Amino acid sequence: MTDTDPAAFDAAWDRFSSWLSAHAPVDHAALLPPATAEEIAGLEARLGFPLHPQLRALLRRHNGVMEHVEPDNLHAGAFLPIGHRLNTVDHIVLQHGILEDGLADLLAEGVETEDEPSSHAHQWVAFAHPNDGGITFIDHCPGPAYGHVYEMGIGSGAVEPTKWASSLAGLFDALTESLETGEPFRRYWWPTPYELPSGHFCLDWDHRPPAERDGSRGWPPPRPLDAPLRPPSPANRRGLGRCLGPLIPPRASQVSGAAVRNQASTSPAGPLHASGKVVTAPEGPEDPRR
Repeated sequence: MTDTDPAAFDAAWDRFSSWLSAHAPVDHAALLPPATAEEIAGLEARLGFPLHPQLRALLRRHNGVMEHVEPDNLHAGAFLPIGHRLNTVDHIVLQHGILEDGLADLLAEGVETEDEPSSHAHQWVAFAHPNDGGITFIDHCPGPAYGHVYEMGIGSGAVEPTKWASSLAGLFDALTESLETGEPFRRYWWPTPYELPSGHFCLDWDHRPPAERDGSRGWPPPRPLDAPLRPPSPANRRGLGRCLGPLIPPRASQVSGAAVRNQASTSPAGPLHASGKVVTAPEGPEDPRR
């Protein structure tokens, strides 16, 4: 049975958030205050169905993370695998609108059974996004997959969802277990400290085991923030994500899968890290679609 208990999420989030606060305070500082009851009610009215209880619990904790941070701490807040950052209520509405505007119908073309997530993308609720045009979403379709968490990296050409967890609580439990043990998340993503130009270390997830990385090291001592994170000036503001729409052709019958992948690979993606690093999901035996 799918876990819908908000208390289970609260316990899982407390573990994860405590780890961020202790080891990656710059990431923790990027978390925004809670969404208001009015904002959550407005989101549900816009979606046309109630939020999963655990997603509602997340928004009651934090209305996403800062979307834009000063350049020296540009990566702060992108602490989920593949550089995903939590969505605000407004960004959830934006991404759901893209699904409703034709993407959901496109994804459903060629789907053979109603059990596949792509058959009902209009019932996805994206709670995080990376820098490649993809989404991480919770399936809100009633049934055995209700509440399951999936990632879909449209920008990399991987247009089939990959299941990350059976619930939001399960996702953050698994991430924290990886952080506490040093073992990879889903056998593929290793928690890694990433040094920012400011000298702070944020949480990154690397597909390479520590032994294969040049100059890899354990978690450094955290450096307290001297001041709150700030948004960049308008002249230095850089986007950290793109809408899904431009990556998707108007009709699946008009464009082959190879063409979709080619279009995604040639679409510009701004760097996620201040160093110019772009988070992409490499192909590998553990997760061949990413």
